[in-house]
Amino acid sequence: MQLDWTTFILEILNFLVLVWILKRFLYRPVLDLLATRQQKLSDAAEHAQKMCEEAEALRLQYESRLADWQRECENNRRQLHEELALTRTREMDNLKKALAAEEEKLRARNEKLLASRESVLARSAVDKAYEQAAAMLNRMASPQLTQKIVDIFLEDLAALNETDQSALRKAAASLSADSLAAVVSAHPLDQDLQAAIRKALSGAAGQDIDLDSAFSEDPSLIAGIRTIVGECQMHANLADELAFFKRQANHAK
Repeated sequence: MQLDWTTFILEILNFLVLVWILKRFLYRPVLDLLATRQQKLSDAAEHAQKMCEEAEALRLQYESRLADWQRECENNRRQLHEELALTRTREMDNLKKALAAEEEKLRARNEKLLASRESVLARSAVDKAYEQAAAMLNRMASPQLTQKIVDIFLEDLAALNETDQSALRKAAASLSADSLAAVVSAHPLDQDLQAAIRKALSGAAGQDIDLDSAFSEDPSLIAGIRTIVGECQMHANLADELAFFKRQANHAK
């Protein structure tokens, strides 16, 4: 078999032309298409990577915010518990104070009621004692007792202190038709005793006091006398003494 160089050369030329045509019109577009698709894939991968990174950043941000929210919730819960405990303590203190105040008011009210009751009982006891004493003294009353009280009155009149004597003299100096002197006794006084009273009063008053028609009797005095010189009154009788002690006892209650 002989080699036909012409045919061989033509085949080579045909092959080279085919290769050039394929490279020119097929291989290069395919390469360009592959390059374009590779670029798109690369861009897509880059975009996907970026999205993954953004998603990771969002996840971390969410976890951070979630942790912050949980811490804030915990702080709010703790603060709420503290405020509730403080409010409970404050309300308990207020309640204790209110109860103490009410207890104090109740105690004061009870003490007031007790004091009022005691005062009523004391007044009742004083009144009863006064009635019993008055009844007993009425049984003991006699002209002799009145005379003894008058004797004591005359002794006290002679020993008046300067203040009482000055008041008596001032009252005696201001005697007029509307302001007279009077001596009221529980029992009738004899002439000698009336004269002694007139003399003692005139001496203590520093001037003569007219008592000619000034003597009278009042059995309610029980025993003793009541002497009136103008605005000045001198009590030397059991009724006035009992009334004085009754007033003192009631005032003390």
